[in-house]
Amino acid sequence: MRRTLKLEVRPYRLRLRVAVRGVTERVGFVVRLREKTLGAGAFAGADTEGGRIGLGEAAIVPEVGTETFEQAERALQRPPLRVDELDALSATPAARHAIELALLDLAAQREGLPLARMLAVGAAAELQVSALLVSEGMAELAREARRAVEDGFRTLKLKVGASDAYARAAVVRDAAGPEALLRLDANCVWTTEEALRQLLELAPLGIELCEQPTRDLLGLESAAVTIAADELCVSEPDAALERARVVVLKPMALGGLLPAMRLAARARARGIRTMVTSSIDGAIARAGAAHLAAALLAHGPQPAAGLATGSLLLEDLCEDLLAPRGGRITIPALPGLGLSG
Repeated sequence: MRRTLKLEVRPYRLRLRVAVRGVTERVGFVVRLREKTLGAGAFAGADTEGGRIGLGEAAIVPEVGTETFEQAERALQRPPLRVDELDALSATPAARHAIELALLDLAAQREGLPLARMLAVGAAAELQVSALLVSEGMAELAREARRAVEDGFRTLKLKVGASDAYARAAVVRDAAGPEALLRLDANCVWTTEEALRQLLELAPLGIELCEQPTRDLLGLESAAVTIAADELCVSEPDAALERARVVVLKPMALGGLLPAMRLAARARARGIRTMVTSSIDGAIARAGAAHLAAALLAHGPQPAAGLATGSLLLEDLCEDLLAPRGGRITIPALPGLGLSG
């Protein structure tokens, strides 16, 4: 039995409902790998033209570590179509992510398993996710926090700047109540001294963790709040594992689910927790990240995944069958990603 693969690459542009730290749209590529098996009859997962379709996505986010749009476009013109050859795309992580995800989607369809269960036998059937709060004004921020809690989210994530961290966090804590977990993302805005001072002031508000308070995370061993490495996981993974107690796994920036799983295994060996997040990707990449997060739960509890970002988009790449409900994502009991090709 022989399989053939046909690659289709389509650029996309998705507008955001509101600007998030100055970002108003996301651009990238959808990858479709059409597989035909010569000599075989019809099978589950076949489309109207015959053959399975594996889906992948390359979201272009240079600020978190991907290549540019033009670099991804070139990489996707003639990419390797075997998982064991994907290191050839290591310089273009978004393109690598797209091809790898499509290949994994196809492989899981062949096995008749959800991708999460192909990645880990004990993968969870559902996972908790955090709500990303994006309002700028304090009154709007309070309303957004209350709505998130009413919608069932138990963890809220808040981006903070150099000087407004306490004020914004206090508003969210007051609006969300004492039971909600509150995490912060400082996006490298503080110096070491500022981070230690700010986190000491913030600690009484009950902060779950703070992502990337400084660029290198050096000198934060005594911080009053748990430190999570985000950008550092991409630029210096060894340093991230040495200096943080939580590592943030962004599959798009890391080059795919399998590189993210390798980093997670290294973290687990050190007793470090892992947290899967998106980079405001489309529905295909978010689905892949959800399957990754579910697979990692096979190894024990992890912080809520940062995957409730689909609502930030005015339109999406396909129907979002893994949209959060009640603050949780349910993994479809369907082969592969569980999305429509």
